[in-house]
Amino acid sequence: MAKLNPYLNFDNNCRKAMTFYKDCLGGELSLQTVGEVPMMAAQMPPEMKNSILHSQLKSGDIVIMASDLNRDKRVEGNTVHLCISCNTDDELNSFFSKLSVGGKVTDPLADMPWGRSGALTDKYGKHWIFNFDKTKKG
Repeated sequence: MAKLNPYLNFDNNCRKAMTFYKDCLGGELSLQTVGEVPMMAAQMPPEMKNSILHSQLKSGDIVIMASDLNRDKRVEGNTVHLCISCNTDDELNSFFSKLSVGGKVTDPLADMPWGRSGALTDKYGKHWIFNFDKTKKG
C-alpha cells in the first residue's frame, strides 16, 4: 500500500533542522547537497552548493523528507501539521519534550477521551500534533 510522507522545505537551514529532528526522534538521516549532484550544481549559483537538495529521516514508521530548494516563495502557515501517533506514553513525552525546545507549545500534553494529546510549533516554524491511544499496551 502507498504511504504518505511529509516533505518539508527550509530556508537554507534544512541540515540543521533535520539534524534536530534526528536528535529528537532518532533514526537514520541521509543528506544530499546540490554540489553532490553535478547536473544540479551546474544549474545553481555557486553559493548554493552546500544547500540540501534532498534529505530523508527514517525512524521506525516515521519518514520525513526535506530540502532547502523550493520553486515558490516559502510561506509558513497553519493548514498542515505533522502528526505523530506514539506507541507508548514515554515515547509521547520524550518526542514532545525534545521537539518543543526553542519552540512554542500550543496545547500542552493532556488526557483526552481517546488518550493523551498535545501540539506545538517547533523552532523551525513546523507544526506538530502528538497522540497516544491509551487503549494500546505499552
